[in-house]
Amino acid sequence: MSEWSEDNFGNEGARDYLAMMTAKLVATIREVIADDERITPDEDGESLLMPSLEILALLCERCGAAPPRPAVIQQWRDKYLAAFDAGHQALNLDADSLQARRRVIDNTFRWLESLSETYYS
Repeated sequence: MSEWSEDNFGNEGARDYLAMMTAKLVATIREVIADDERITPDEDGESLLMPSLEILALLCERCGAAPPRPAVIQQWRDKYLAAFDAGHQALNLDADSLQARRRVIDNTFRWLESLSETYYS
């Protein structure tokens, strides 16, 4: 017999659905991170990777989804920030906007990493 609780993810079917959504987001992130052309900010870095990362963090924080391990998130952050630094010219941002955008990117990765550290501790 399945366990039930009052929250929206309080049953086995809903938790399975959450796990499936999480797996899709992680797969998207991995695909973009692994492709040197797609990872650039003017390609999928800003249009798929960062939105997927934010939604993943939201699902982890709000719904209790299982995040990737902290070391994986650190690798993703390092790789994307390097790609962002190398390709930000295509975004045509002024210096202040560029610095602000980079800070948001770093904070988003650190948010997910913090959730992961808490989840796996």
